[in-house]
Amino acid sequence: MKTITIHIIQSDVIWGNPEENISKMKARLDSLPDGPSVVVLPELWTCSYDNPRMREHSLSSPDALAMLMYASKKKGLSIVGGSMPCKDPSSGAMFNRCHVIDDTGSLKGSYDKGHLFPLLDEPIHFSPGDHPLLFDLYGITAAAAICYDIRFPEFIRSLALAGTDILFVPAQWPVPRIDHWTTLLRARAIENQIFVIGCNRCGEGGGDQYGGHSLAVAPDGIILTQCSESEEKIMTVEITPSLLQETRNKFPFTRGMNPLLYAPLTSLH
Repeated sequence: MKTITIHIIQSDVIWGNPEENISKMKARLDSLPDGPSVVVLPELWTCSYDNPRMREHSLSSPDALAMLMYASKKKGLSIVGGSMPCKDPSSGAMFNRCHVIDDTGSLKGSYDKGHLFPLLDEPIHFSPGDHPLLFDLYGITAAAAICYDIRFPEFIRSLALAGTDILFVPAQWPVPRIDHWTTLLRARAIENQIFVIGCNRCGEGGGDQYGGHSLAVAPDGIILTQCSESEEKIMTVEITPSLLQETRNKFPFTRGMNPLLYAPLTSLH
């Protein structure tokens, strides 16, 4: 494809109310034009960080996933499904899970958030994932990371080294550190020469104000489009895959890696 259309759904999340959040998201998906295109949702869009009731909220996740799969098949959309709480049926462990659905309504795979955010007690309520997810998206390789994951550049670099050309980042990033959000997403794009698509929630929940500023970043770090802080909005952007190789040919920076320097260091003292 010469271009790929991406719809970024920046939305508020009603605290601890999966039924209403699922209904709102269904209406937003129904409002989109038919594909082929890609839709990106925020992190924990069904309930936000209502931690005390997270296991209860996980019971609604199969319904949320079924709704996404139906909308995908009906409208011909690929969906990077933000994330939702999911319980492992055998171990009982809880995961903050991103589902990826292709434009036929089929589940391509899932990614469990690997880096859990301590300031929201996430390590208390969730288990960390231990496997990345790479998937084909209209002929280019894509991957997902969730919110706090982008503070770990070694993780994103490993995805890039495995062939990732576009990284999707669902998030619930707060207002006080929203400059970190924008800076980190641009840095991950620049240092790996990949597209980065960040979908952050907006609004208030649990006493925190969330920062919006969903955005799309080109492989050279240029911001292609960005939402404001507080508005609920479906932002549409066209990305051009050929820009990946053009950027890498013009600025062949990633070819200069020297793995001899990257082994674990021991103290000289």
